[in-house]
Parts: sequence; structure tokens; C-alpha cells
Amino acid sequence: MNPDQMNSLVYWDNPRDSGIACGSVLVCLLAVRYISLISVIGNLSLALVTATMSFRIYKSVLAAVNKTQEGHPFKQFLDIDVTLPADKVAEITDGLFAKLNSILSKLKSVLLVENVLESIKFAVAMYLLTYIGALMNGLTIVTLAWVGQFSLPRVYRDNQKQIDEAINPLKSKLDDLQAKLQSSLPASIVGKKEE
Repeated sequence: MNPDQMNSLVYWDNPRDSGIACGSVLVCLLAVRYISLISVIGNLSLALVTATMSFRIYKSVLAAVNKTQEGHPFKQFLDIDVTLPADKVAEITDGLFAKLNSILSKLKSVLLVENVLESIKFAVAMYLLTYIGALMNGLTIVTLAWVGQFSLPRVYRDNQKQIDEAINPLKSKLDDLQAKLQSSLPASIVGKKEE
């Protein structure tokens, strides 16, 4: 998917497509919450094969009764090339490894305390994550993130002025606090070279 198509889905420009994308994954996530992943995949595949087989038989019977030569009802989909081009796979893999390397270098920097403030932010975030982990499991977080991905951008776009007015004072106070902490710590602790 290109970024324009993704934005179209996330901002609900076409409600039918966004509903299908959001709803189908949400149903799968909720199903996996209560049933094993193997059962969910098996049941969804069985339902899909049953539906397509029933539709194919229905169209064949209808063509026989009407004495027409309609052909295969899924002909347009059978002609679609589903092979993955090697150059596209290599491009995606390169992008994935570039992101992974960036994350690993940032993680190394934070864990080995290259910058004290960044390490403190990471420690606070991980501390808060322990509370979130005590309240819910990973699948619940993934489900909430999926729902948030399809609802928060649209809510922000529709109410951008009010949200910015509420968040900007908090952001400026947080930036001031970070600047004060940065200036009060010695350069050897913060990780900056003295000039």
C-alpha cells in the first residue's frame, strides 16, 4: 500500500473500504483473544472456501438453467498475478533492516547510558509499561492500538484546533523541564562533549 491509500483508509475517506479493513482485522484479533490462532485461521479459511465454493456452484447451476456460457465467476481474480517481485521484496527487506538497525543502535545507546536523560525517559516508559502489562495482555494492547489507528487520526483531524490548544501548554512545560534538566547536569553525565 502506498501512503495515500493508507491515509485514505485511516481517515475513512471511503467508509466501505475502511470498515472492511478495520472490521476484518478487529474480528480476527477478538477471535484470537478467545480461541487459538490455529483455530481462527482454520475456521476463517474454511468459511472462505465454503463461501466461494457455494457461489461457484450457484453460478454454474444458474448458467445451466439459463443455458448461458458465463464461465468461471472468479475469472477476473484468477487472472491477477499474486507473485511477489524480487526487487520489491528486497526493497521492503532493506527498509525493514534499516529500521531494525536504527532501533538496535538507539536501544544500545539507551541501555548503555550514552545520554542520561534519554535513559531516564526510557526507564520511566518501561516502568509505566509494567503497570500497563499488569492491567492487560499484549493482544489487548494490539487490539486497542488497531482501534486507535482507525479512530484517533480522524478525531484529531476533525478537532485539531482544540486538541492543539490543550496539548501545546503541556508540551512547552515538558520541553522547559527537559531543558532545565539538561542544563543542570554536567556534560560528562549527559553525554555531550565539553567544548
